[in-house]
Amino acid sequence: MNLIKNKRGDKILSVYWFLILLVVAGGVFAMVYVFYGTPYDVRGVEARILTNQIADCISYNGKINSDLISNGIPTTNRNFLESCHLNFNSTEWDNQQYYSEIYIYNLDNLDSPIIDINKGNNNWLTSCAIQENKSQNRLATCLQRSFYSIDDKDNQYIIKILSVVRKTEKNAKI
Repeated sequence: MNLIKNKRGDKILSVYWFLILLVVAGGVFAMVYVFYGTPYDVRGVEARILTNQIADCISYNGKINSDLISNGIPTTNRNFLESCHLNFNSTEWDNQQYYSEIYIYNLDNLDSPIIDINKGNNNWLTSCAIQENKSQNRLATCLQRSFYSIDDKDNQYIIKILSVVRKTEKNAKI
């Protein structure tokens, strides 16, 4: 008689064990779905990296690049971003997904820039105007930074960099 009672207990225990395995498998599935279900939005990081690369190319250790300003006189180097080894074209996209503006102001006159350089697809600038107060996921990501630098004659300059990264098809959840 004792043998029959023990077998019934094993059958009841196996039902609970099956339910526990089902709950654990469902939890693992839910975690994987949440983790891989939505794409990572790395446009903000890309905009920061682009801005930092441009800033390092313009000014290194607080001294402005002599290809831009030499002896206090701005040079007309329009291919400056190419000399920084920045490539805004990609075979992955039909059109350019990046845009960058660089404005260099003399510290004595902040009304008009002495050098302005624009590179990339300027259609993405409208996203920056729309997102002035609030960030929108489906629009391009904009980042504007400014910093101070001097030239070889100790003239002082303010450099403003605007970087725009679009790539909404792969980064923004629609």
